[in-house]
This record gives sequence, C-alpha cells and structure tokens, in this order.
Amino acid sequence: MLASIARFRRDVDGSIAPVIALSLIPIITAVGAAIDYSRANKFRTNMQTALDSALLAGAKDGTSGWAQVAANMFDANLTARARYGSAASPSFVQQADGIYTGIVAGSVQTSVLAMLNIFSLPVSARATAAASDPDNSCILTLDHGQPASHVALTLNGAPIVNLSGCSIRSNTSLNCNGHDGNVTKAISAGTSAGCGQPKSNAITVPDVYAPLATNITKQCGASKPGVTWTPGLAPSGGGVVVVTSGGRTEYHICGDLNLTGTGSFTPAADTVIVIENGSLNIANNAAVTITRTVVVLTGDNTNASAVNFPNGNGKTGSLTLGPPLDAADPWQGVALYQDPALTNNVDNKWGPGASFSADGLVYLGNSNVVTDGNTSSSNAQCSKFVMNSFVTNGKVNLDFDQSVATCSAIGLKQWGGIVVHLMN
Repeated sequence: MLASIARFRRDVDGSIAPVIALSLIPIITAVGAAIDYSRANKFRTNMQTALDSALLAGAKDGTSGWAQVAANMFDANLTARARYGSAASPSFVQQADGIYTGIVAGSVQTSVLAMLNIFSLPVSARATAAASDPDNSCILTLDHGQPASHVALTLNGAPIVNLSGCSIRSNTSLNCNGHDGNVTKAISAGTSAGCGQPKSNAITVPDVYAPLATNITKQCGASKPGVTWTPGLAPSGGGVVVVTSGGRTEYHICGDLNLTGTGSFTPAADTVIVIENGSLNIANNAAVTITRTVVVLTGDNTNASAVNFPNGNGKTGSLTLGPPLDAADPWQGVALYQDPALTNNVDNKWGPGASFSADGLVYLGNSNVVTDGNTSSSNAQCSKFVMNSFVTNGKVNLDFDQSVATCSAIGLKQWGGIVVHLMN
C-alpha cells in the first residue's frame, strides 16, 4: 500500500489538461470583457463627437429652433459612426446666461459578458458650449497682449452715457467704477465690474479693421513742414501733395495738420486726407466739420501721431467727422483711421474742452485714450470707436447711436460672426 501511494504521488500524467481548462475560463472572460468594454468606449467616443458637433451647430444657429438643428446634426453624425450601440434622443438646453448644454445616453450590446448575464453596457456623453454675442459695440477696447484680468475700459467719475442700440466692450476687463454707465450692455472677455447689464467671459473680438492699412499710400517722403487749414476749400500749400487713386482724390499732408477757425469741408465725392509723420491738431475755438472723407494717420513711426484737442481752462475745440459713403470705396464707413503700424507716441488725452463727434469708424487701435471731453455720434446715426484702452474722467458725455439700418446706410462694417466654443 505504501508503494502504491508513492507511485501515485510521482505520477502526474494527464493532470495539466484540467488545470489549463479551468484557467482558460477567467482568461477568456477577461479578454472578452476587454473587447466589450473597448467597443463601449469607442461608441461613447463616437457619441461624444456627434454631440459636440451637434451642440456647436445648434448654438451657432441661435434661433428658436436651435435645439432641433442640434438634434438633426446629432442623428446624422451618429448614424455615420454607430457600429456597436444605440443612443436615445439627446436633450439640449440653453441656460439664461447663454450657455448651451447637451446630454445623451446610450448602450452597447455585449458578446462575451452576456454569458455572465451582462447583456449591455450603458454609456453617456455631455457637452457644454458658449456662443459669443455679435459685436455691436460703440466703444471697443482691443488691449493687445494683455491678460483677460487687465482692465482696458474704465468709466470714472459720473459720465453721462446715452447708448442706443449698442454696447461697450473690452477684449480684457472693464470697470464702471461705481457708476453703472447706464449702458445697454457691458461685455468683456474678462470681468465686467460695476456696469449695467454686465456680461463677463465673452469671446474676444478680432481686429477686423487692421487689414484696411493695405489701402494706405504715402507721398511725402522725409518732407514734413505741416499744414494749417481752415476748412472751406481743399487743403493746399507746400506741405500738401495731391494725387488721384482709385478715382478718389487724396490730400497727403506732410507733417502736422492744424485745423483752425470755423468751417466745413464737404467734397462732392469720397475723399482721403492722409497725414504723414504728424498729428491732427484742433486749435483753440476751432469748430470743424469734415464729411465724406476719411482722415488717415500714417508715417515712419518717428513722429508723434495723435488727435490733439484744447485741454480746457477756457479753451475748447470741436471736430465732427463723416465717412466716405461709396460702397466701392475701401474706406466706406471709416471716418478716422490710424495705421496699426504706428506705435510711437500714439496715445491720446482729450481735455475738458474737447468735443469729438463722428459717424462711422474711428480706429485708434494702438492708442490708449483718456478723455475728459465729450464723444458722440455726429448725426445720431452710427458710430464705433476702437482703441487699445479707454478711460473717462469727470462728467464726460458719451452719446452714441446704432441700428442695423443706419449702420448699413453709411457702410460701417462690424464683426458679426457668432463664434461658438466647447467648454468641456
């Protein structure tokens, strides 16, 4: 008997087969489960992609039927991608703050896991998106290169703000500094503090006006004697070079253009006044109106380029501008334009004696403007002041109007794209 026991202990023939058979059960189950979970994850990824695209399409549509637009897009995209599972109808919601959300649930049928009575794996996806407001601002600060927390638009003191159909907007932050500004809307890519109808964390507005610089030509070279002009007749003298470009008359002012007296310049056709290597200076007691004309500031960046008004203390000056109106004119809707290549001495400080009214675009893209004076639409039509930063002090009067019809009438072009971005 002892010998038989010893032989049994030494004999292992045939024992490996049942061991392997038993070990294959968890191995095959694990491999099968991995395949099932991989298919579920792939379907969830496809479902997330379809939901993201659907939410972006719906938010960009922006109409009352945006949710149906999103649902149609989701169905079309998922049908093209669905191989392993199915999804229920997604739910789309627009929140009060303009944030869009989408939620969808689905399931993937299993193969190997079904042997363990797990017949499907649940999957879900969620997406959140924000849509920017089209830009209808009367005052826009670009604040180049600054973080969103930097304040580029500040209304100090007790400004008198009358905005009709437009907003104030900053590509960084803005602060009404204890005065709500009486604004229709205060929009910022950073924070809007102390302003009426604030909206923070908005999309930054691209500088759609910088490319207009390609229309600038220069004629003065190194000459810059400057010109003193009382509008009435066209500017003339040794510091003026007159050329015709694209069927338009261009008066190139070599150096400073000094506006004096009381008068107006209203040409019969669109006109360009190009100030090269100089500033636009409004003399004491001057009251000047220039219409159907764009005033362009350009140069080689060695001289100051600014718009200078009397600084108060009994000294006043008034400048009223109206832009070119011809739809074929590349300067249509532009009243004042500073070459974005200029960065040297381009800041502006307008004193209490300043009165600056303009219809159309006033573009001072690199200028930091501080004003104690009044700024407005000249004919209560359509104005847009664009600068790097803007600060008001005291009882400044900001009086602007915009409407789709009046802006279209003078050809003011604005960034109207609704940019939508995912937030998750």
